Amino acid sequence: MAPSQANDRDSPSCPCCSNPWQAATADFFAKLCVECEEKPTTEKNVGTGLSRDNMDFNVHPRDNFFLYSNGNWMKNNPIPSGYPSWNSFMSLRLKSQEDCKTILTELEEKLKKGEHVTDEEKKVALFYKAAMDEEAIESAGITPMLPLLELCAETANCKDDKVAFAKCLGKMAFKYAVTPFFSIGAGPDNKNTEHSIAQVAQGGIRLLDRDYYFDEDKEEQRVAYKKTMALLLTLLEDPSATDPSDEAVATAEKVYELEKTLAEAHMTKTENRDPHDTYNKMTMEELNQNGNGAFDFGSYAEAITGKTLPEIGDINLRNVQALKKVAEVAPTTDTNTLHAYFRWMAVASCAPYLSSPFVNAHFEFYEKTLAGTQEIKPRWKRAMEFTENALGEALGKLYCAKFFDETSKGRALKIVEQVRQALEDRLKEVEWMKSEETRANALKKMSTFGVKIGYPDKWLDYSPLIIDESDSFLSMVLRAREFDSTEEIKEINAPTDKSKWFMTPQTINAYYHPNLNEIVFPAAILQYPFFDKDADDAVNFGSMGCVIGHEMTHGFDDKGRKFDHKGNMVDWWTEEDGKEYEKRVEVMVEQANNFEVHGQSVKGKLTSGENIADLGGLRLAFRALTNAKNYDPGLLIDGFSPVQRFYLSWAQCWRQNITKERALQLLTIDPHGPNDMRCNGPLSNISEFHEAFSVTATDPMYKEAEARVDIW
Repeated sequence: MAPSQANDRDSPSCPCCSNPWQAATADFFAKLCVECEEKPTTEKNVGTGLSRDNMDFNVHPRDNFFLYSNGNWMKNNPIPSGYPSWNSFMSLRLKSQEDCKTILTELEEKLKKGEHVTDEEKKVALFYKAAMDEEAIESAGITPMLPLLELCAETANCKDDKVAFAKCLGKMAFKYAVTPFFSIGAGPDNKNTEHSIAQVAQGGIRLLDRDYYFDEDKEEQRVAYKKTMALLLTLLEDPSATDPSDEAVATAEKVYELEKTLAEAHMTKTENRDPHDTYNKMTMEELNQNGNGAFDFGSYAEAITGKTLPEIGDINLRNVQALKKVAEVAPTTDTNTLHAYFRWMAVASCAPYLSSPFVNAHFEFYEKTLAGTQEIKPRWKRAMEFTENALGEALGKLYCAKFFDETSKGRALKIVEQVRQALEDRLKEVEWMKSEETRANALKKMSTFGVKIGYPDKWLDYSPLIIDESDSFLSMVLRAREFDSTEEIKEINAPTDKSKWFMTPQTINAYYHPNLNEIVFPAAILQYPFFDKDADDAVNFGSMGCVIGHEMTHGFDDKGRKFDHKGNMVDWWTEEDGKEYEKRVEVMVEQANNFEVHGQSVKGKLTSGENIADLGGLRLAFRALTNAKNYDPGLLIDGFSPVQRFYLSWAQCWRQNITKERALQLLTIDPHGPNDMRCNGPLSNISEFHEAFSVTATDPMYKEAEARVDIW
């Protein structure tokens, strides 16, 4: 780079458009504007995987790389009605839904013609058809919900009988997935991951998080919440009501105070990330002792699982103080308030599947007030979400058979191996890690990563789930919930099912599981902009390579580092290396704390795991790219070098428009930072990015060397 040009941001260098981006020498610079050069001789596949149309050349890349890369996309892609945000994930999510809609439309035609379909295909088709039948749903009203409401009354009325009270609550959780007070699930034992145990967790509140009950800036949401609660309770008595009754308003206030009392004892989102603080393995007898015998957790567990206490075995109590509070509150709350609380939990859980007054009331608060969504989604989109919730893998199997390109799997696996090799190289050389013992353990963990791509080897068996065409839609939903409960219960006090997937193939996402030490990439994420089998390596490493590196880095983030190669919670670090690691994490936490969204600071500790993974993923993917045998740093495509295309690909993955309400909501509940921070934040720590775009000490995208984070 010519220093004079790299530092002179104001001199117009492009003769046809005065493009202000001074990022290269004069003989190369003209190629940065597609109108200026017909076709550079070193180009190939112009534009593949990246789009100039998305970019805003009026923004300097050294000022704000996120806006430079995505500015025009943001101008041309306002948030569609029915959504609180619009981004790469959401656009692919819509494509996935449309693909699934095609499948279901074809199945419906086959059923009409009497053609053969499998039992599983029929269940999927019937469920979706019932979800789409608004006339039948309106006609049914709350009738399908009556057995649940009767159980709510029965549970409240037996509050003075500890055994009966606990069993009724367990039944409510098992049959209807309505979980007042707390919840029980299954998961690997953190210190013996070959075996899964019952996991008891805080719950019992219908605001999104404990902070909504206490943060000063959320008073308007609290007022709207109580109004929504009162309206839905009123609708249970009078489905034609448009306003809450005075009695319901008074009742809602009492129920809210009950929830607030529970929330006071909840861990924060940040505290709940700590695997040590949320690991409290004990017997059921010890759990009862935690509650001073005031609540019969054993009878509850027997009712929800259908197992005896010896069959249930040990449990892990994730949130000790929250369960102590339950044991204090549940037996001492008056019967009428308990009854209203159970009815509220029930109707809030079922409202989206009921008639339009319930649907609209639920939407007005949970989507419009909390997230800023202006219009409810079309029926077919909601019906698709309901179908995926109930029969996700069954639909996923059909999705993969019709739409998944199997050749993508091989290309993705190759990238996985290249990024894994980059991680191995990095672990061998990282200077701040002084102990060879720590290094050896890190390498051992890396070498045992499991990888799942596309779809499960073993699909979930839906044969026990009964979907009867004569049933109401809500009845189908509740049967699907009971089926899910049954599947979860199988995993309690049993060998860990390592073949299980925690996302469906049609999900646009990926994950790392610390207990299984595996990275998982569903089929649907292997699409542009995250993956393009026809694009150059720079683009694919800047997108899919970074996703892969991100998930691998989670194995070594501030939470993942506390688990060994078998997924057990073991401290494999020397004291010196552990302290040095945490010292570096604090720098990243502080960087995030300094980023604001509508005047509010990002929660650096809450987002630290994702921020570490973003930075690590970028570094590993870049290293994998430059280590590739066919890497040619001088090859220009569409006027950009491979390094520039790599970072542009990264940035364009994070393009997004978002409502203020949704942005602030995510700031409270999401361990991921805002998209513009996720784009720009890691880049400001990377010298290769600075060099590629001539970022200097006076530029906003620059961070002084001593202020940068260097972990993985």
